[in-house]
Amino acid sequence: MLIRLTRKLAERVDGIDLSRSREGDVLDLSRHDAHLLVAEGWAVSYEPPAPPAPPQPQAAAGAPPPEPTESAAPSTIDHVGRVRAQIERRYLEQQEERRIEDRIREELHDARARIVGPTSQDEPA
Repeated sequence: MLIRLTRKLAERVDGIDLSRSREGDVLDLSRHDAHLLVAEGWAVSYEPPAPPAPPQPQAAAGAPPPEPTESAAPSTIDHVGRVRAQIERRYLEQQEERRIEDRIREELHDARARIVGPTSQDEPA
């Protein structure tokens, strides 16, 4: 399966050797390895450019345009990418909520805090 490497942060990823590859390279990997790299955000699926279509006869004036022949069904890789993005969004939202909770807790703690130490009333005369 063909993929295009979009980022490279290590020479090996989950047992996949990327030492001879650079960002932007097109790699031919097994389906499992390709899906793994795409799901982790290191690559995108790659479709080689299609050869130019043969010229089609001109339609008569006022005739409806031909219907597209490609299916509009999303690919599995696109679906995995969208699910991954949703998970990351939820994680970031949870982290933001956690930060607000920590800030409230710290403000409450500071409001209840008392300074402990010798004062002029506690000193002997």
